[in-house]
Amino acid sequence: MSMAGRNGTDPDSTLPDSGMDTGSDAGEPGGHLGPGDLAPDEERLLAALERDAKGLQQPSVEETLAQVRAAEDDGPLPDSGGEPDDGLTPRFTAPDLE
Repeated sequence: MSMAGRNGTDPDSTLPDSGMDTGSDAGEPGGHLGPGDLAPDEERLLAALERDAKGLQQPSVEETLAQVRAAEDDGPLPDSGGEPDDGLTPRFTAPDLE
């Protein structure tokens, strides 16, 4: 019978570590992708993503903390505007008798 060790791995296992287990992005433990490891279509996609990301700005610390609090509380994300309205709130008005 085999038992997992302190780090959660099984010392008697014959299965190799996966790239996901080791955090590598090249599939081999400790390996990393280099500049020539992408296919031409992947290079074009990466270039387009980098070009589009240049116009984005990072959220402020306050915005990030508010998003974290909303996620922890399973609440809505903070936003400017007023009370949330799904468009289904009835509006009562006096009838026009004339």
